[in-house]
Amino acid sequence: MSDLSILIESNDQIELSMVKGLLDDAGIPYFALGQITTLVNEVNPFLKKQIQLQVPNDRLAEARELVENFTTADAEAKVD
Repeated sequence: MSDLSILIESNDQIELSMVKGLLDDAGIPYFALGQITTLVNEVNPFLKKQIQLQVPNDRLAEARELVENFTTADAEAKVD
């Protein structure tokens, strides 16, 4: 895998799961940096550790477009 860039950084497990699903469906590999910290959240939920989803540099633009299209569609659905 080539060098990685941060796509998103979040402590929202739902958001992270949705983005992982988008990346999986598109065949874009990713690495979840800090995922082990979710174990700490289960012990002390007030810590809210951040997790970074990183993708290869050569797929970053494609991944960003997927996330932007999803968040735009989601926002439009909430308005309707």
